[in-house]
Amino acid sequence: MRCRLVGLFWFLAVVSAPASTDGLLRPTLDSIRDARTVAVEGVPFLSGRLLAEFYAQRGDVLVWVDPARISGLLGLAQRSVSEGFRPEDFHVESLRRLGDPGVLESLTGNARIAADLVLSDALARYVHHHRYGKLDPIAVDSKWHDRPPASGEVLLADMHLALGGKDLEQSLSALFPRPFWYDDLKNALQRFTAQTALAGLPPLPAGSNLVQGSRHPRVAMLRERLARIDGAAVPGSSDADLFDTALHESVVSFQRRSGLTADGVVGPSTLAALNGHGDETKAEQIRINLERMRWLYQDLPEDYVFVDVAAYKVHLARGGDFVWSTRVIVGTPETQTPMFRDTMDHLVFNPTWTVPVSIQKKMGRVSGDYRLVDRRTGKQVGGGNAGDYTRYRLVQAPGPKNALGRVKFMFPNSHAIYLHDTPGKAAFGRQARALSNGCVRVEDPLALAEAILDQPGWDRSGIDRVVERGRTRYVDLADTLPVLLYYLTAFADEQGKVGFRQDIYGRDESLRTAFSGPVLRTRIAFPEPPTPEPSRHPEQPEEEPGTETPDPLDPSTSVRLTRRDSAETPDGEGRSATKAAEPEISTVDRPEASPAGRL
Repeated sequence: MRCRLVGLFWFLAVVSAPASTDGLLRPTLDSIRDARTVAVEGVPFLSGRLLAEFYAQRGDVLVWVDPARISGLLGLAQRSVSEGFRPEDFHVESLRRLGDPGVLESLTGNARIAADLVLSDALARYVHHHRYGKLDPIAVDSKWHDRPPASGEVLLADMHLALGGKDLEQSLSALFPRPFWYDDLKNALQRFTAQTALAGLPPLPAGSNLVQGSRHPRVAMLRERLARIDGAAVPGSSDADLFDTALHESVVSFQRRSGLTADGVVGPSTLAALNGHGDETKAEQIRINLERMRWLYQDLPEDYVFVDVAAYKVHLARGGDFVWSTRVIVGTPETQTPMFRDTMDHLVFNPTWTVPVSIQKKMGRVSGDYRLVDRRTGKQVGGGNAGDYTRYRLVQAPGPKNALGRVKFMFPNSHAIYLHDTPGKAAFGRQARALSNGCVRVEDPLALAEAILDQPGWDRSGIDRVVERGRTRYVDLADTLPVLLYYLTAFADEQGKVGFRQDIYGRDESLRTAFSGPVLRTRIAFPEPPTPEPSRHPEQPEEEPGTETPDPLDPSTSVRLTRRDSAETPDGEGRSATKAAEPEISTVDRPEASPAGRL
């Protein structure tokens, strides 16, 4: 590829002066279409194929002929800091140079083509980064992140729509709808970067816990720090050293948005969070969490399930707002809950549990709540060594002691991750609840089931009757629900007051490093031409893809032959250039990074 390009541009350099610039555009685009990485005069392009298809759909003509359009794109790049980006992400120096009066008109041949391509790539990056995020989460960490590639069709449509109006910003403003929690954190970034009130304020010193009713000089310091963080005075009595009701409410609000136990007690965890607000790195922490949010919220409807992993919470959204929440238990640092999005389509009441091999091989004798299934014959056997995982499959029957509890919430995914009940309720009382093998254990799962089903016959009394019968029951959702499993170490409320969570999985540093650098390429999916279907005998029935074979030993009240993930483990196992110089175009082929280490 590199040799072909050198020859091509030697030829162009000879003939380009008298030739039509537009006539040289298609050969240039063809030369970069399939390259893994492309740079023109040192400016990297996001995707050679995206640009090639973009110009093909516009008749292979130059796009950037109006200086006002370049000025509009420059303005968008400069204002992108409000979203946590850097103007450099969108070639801001090239935009400034090419936007200067007379510069674009002075360019000819390859230099003019290069300028047009740089401007189009800046637009492509703008729509890509705002719709999907700057970074590909798979490239950041394929073990704990998952998301399909960006859609080439959508990106191209966005670019054409942006250029279809008179004003770029006006054309783009309606293309990227955001959920309220993104806008809240975006507002927090603006507020946080403008905040200078904490400069020079000494940290709140350690000491005994401060609670409502306490009287101590540290209380006055607490009141002042909260007032500066929130940007408003904390109401209270004339006794500044008294921890009164108003201060208690301010502490609870701070704890809630910080993912802490909202008890109003200022102990070590709350103290650390309060003092952390003076750290200059916190603004960057907000930026990388805005980036995380952009990875999963594309085309999000008003109803969805939101798992806030680092805050140990799950929320149900209806009408675009959180209407119900409860505490959860998530994966340990060794068995982390991955970050991804999928679709919940059914619930299972009184589920069975197939014991993961990693657990089964450590077991010996088991109680009558379990049954052994011969892996060779698929039949239940009356005796045998439960620890012999090569020969037997170990299944726990439904019941109050079942590891999945009374209900599991299914959203088929390659990680074998889902939400479920648990018989171990005591752990929900802990503040740090990274305790599972990856799946999400729900504190009040039957209330969540009622809120999700939300249909006649499935109120709490109806659910209780099904549970009491003890038989496995599959229930389809009337409408499927997106499930978003987010790992967020910064979150904000509707006033833009930000709370910082503990980075329990240690993911912030690698994301911060990647986010600060340039993006040379990303995964983009383009539609491929359809392939002819293989011939089939007229009498041969067509199998439904993903059909699950029912377990003959499963005492369920219904048999479902639908597309579904069959994993049953409760904790996720099994799962700058001169104005008229000729451009230097370079491509470097690199092997695709393959995801590894899935849960």
